[in-house]
Amino acid sequence: MGGPPQVRGINFPVGAHLTMSWYHLVVFVHVLGAVIWVGGILFLGFVAVPAIRRLPDDARGNLLSTIGRRFRLIGYLALAVLFITGIIQMVTLGANLSNVLDGSFFATRFGSSLAIKLVLVVIMVSVSAVHDFVVGPASARALASGADTTNLRQAASWLARVTAVLAVLVVYYAVRMLR
Repeated sequence: MGGPPQVRGINFPVGAHLTMSWYHLVVFVHVLGAVIWVGGILFLGFVAVPAIRRLPDDARGNLLSTIGRRFRLIGYLALAVLFITGIIQMVTLGANLSNVLDGSFFATRFGSSLAIKLVLVVIMVSVSAVHDFVVGPASARALASGADTTNLRQAASWLARVTAVLAVLVVYYAVRMLR
């Protein structure tokens, strides 16, 4: 089996000649959550942080802390949406406690790609949490106290890069599940 099982559902109108099933709505919300999470990570890494690096240390630290706290709220809300919509999709596509625990749900190409994606998601969220709740706040405290932040900033930078690479790999495996 190359792709996920076909799903039928209740359709509702979304435009002139278009309808969307509840399942497609769940997938749409899931993709939107992924866009927010992955897009935010890539924006921070390729646009915001490089631009902020040109600022003096105190301004850079304050701006990074403010942006980080703001994105943390939005990003983790997006992850919650991804978690909920992901479970709905799995159940809709035939997952249940029995076939998930015995591994048979993950025996197809679709299922094995999903399994890899889920492992990558767990690692990505763990790395992101260390960045957001351990290293980032430690760096902000060190900066506020006047201590050297070089090692903490380097650690935060590497954790952010690893998170970005994992996010792109998650997107790859999401596409692989369906194509």
